[in-house]
Amino acid sequence: MFIQMHLLQSLPPGNLNRDDTGQPKKCLFGGVTRGRISSQCLKRTIRRSPQFRACLDGQALRSQYLPKLVTERLTGEDGFDEAEASALAEGMRKRFSAEKKGNDSDNDTGQEKPVASHATDLATRQLVFFSAAFVDALAAKIVAARTQEGVKALTPKKKQKWYAEFFKDNAEGIATASEKITPDIALFGRMTTSDLLVDVEAICQVAHAISTHETIIESDYFTAMDDLTTEPGAAFLGSGDTETFFDASVYYKYMNLDLDALRDAEHMTEAFSAQDAAALAAAFLRAAVCNNPTGKQNSFAAHGMPELVLVEVSKVKQPISYANAFLQPVAGENLMKQSADALGQYVEDADRAFSRTDLTRLAFQWGSASKAALPARKVQTFDELVESMESQLCQES
Repeated sequence: MFIQMHLLQSLPPGNLNRDDTGQPKKCLFGGVTRGRISSQCLKRTIRRSPQFRACLDGQALRSQYLPKLVTERLTGEDGFDEAEASALAEGMRKRFSAEKKGNDSDNDTGQEKPVASHATDLATRQLVFFSAAFVDALAAKIVAARTQEGVKALTPKKKQKWYAEFFKDNAEGIATASEKITPDIALFGRMTTSDLLVDVEAICQVAHAISTHETIIESDYFTAMDDLTTEPGAAFLGSGDTETFFDASVYYKYMNLDLDALRDAEHMTEAFSAQDAAALAAAFLRAAVCNNPTGKQNSFAAHGMPELVLVEVSKVKQPISYANAFLQPVAGENLMKQSADALGQYVEDADRAFSRTDLTRLAFQWGSASKAALPARKVQTFDELVESMESQLCQES
């Protein structure tokens, strides 16, 4: 089964996902500047949400601290000390190439950051997506080999050589242990430069959210009043260093899930039942709708709920984004209403042009988007939308 999700969401002034200059991300589309929220920012928001976490039996971690977690598992082993921990981490670290700085990272603040320069040597030079089960399996392999080959009695220099050879000689076996992945790794994928972990092709795609209209980036600066004075005016007036940028937009969001790929041999396998897959899709949808990025939220509280959620289910994988519904930017006093009308018209035009019949659609609309015409079965509540989608997936699998 193949699921596509289309959302229209109005967000008030904020700076949810900023670039390296501190401004909200943007792009040029249809000849005008649009507000933008990056794919990685949206995926992290979903992955770290309480709705998504509740669906998982143990969540994977994206971190540079894989060596640290492995050494913690070995703490208490006979003779395992800080020097040996450093040798273990160095041997592992050499199996990873350094990441380039300035990647479009999916961090809590929504701001791009270079890979951190760590004071500790218990970190790899790139972020790695791994499960707790992989950490345990890797630690168990090291404990067994360490005991069998008498590593405890080696000098610190020989221990460094032993760990370097261990990770080189056992890379294939360690990578095999990494093939047992969690649903979140299957959904979002994993790419590394190391032979210690297998790469995983993501089964979900998340587009960069873009505004349906032209967006203007504005700025503000920080001021503060003194509570103990009666003099008028601000006691502190910010300079350029305290300037804050923001925008406000109606965003179109698009994402899809390939549940057939989720249960293939390279992901969760068929042991992950169709019901499990449907529940995961439901949790993904809830997380996408009910959570916003955290960037600058203490300053702006830029929270909003989508007023239109369109879900499409099909047996054939034929992804289509409806972003071109807004190639000509919408305009008017009610941008949400104009956006919903434009989306509905574009969906109908696409159906006529391509004679698409292998689609079952569900639509949840409220607020300014409530009266837009969509070729879909409308539901009254968001819970009904999620439950209807999950029920349909279970029936058709």
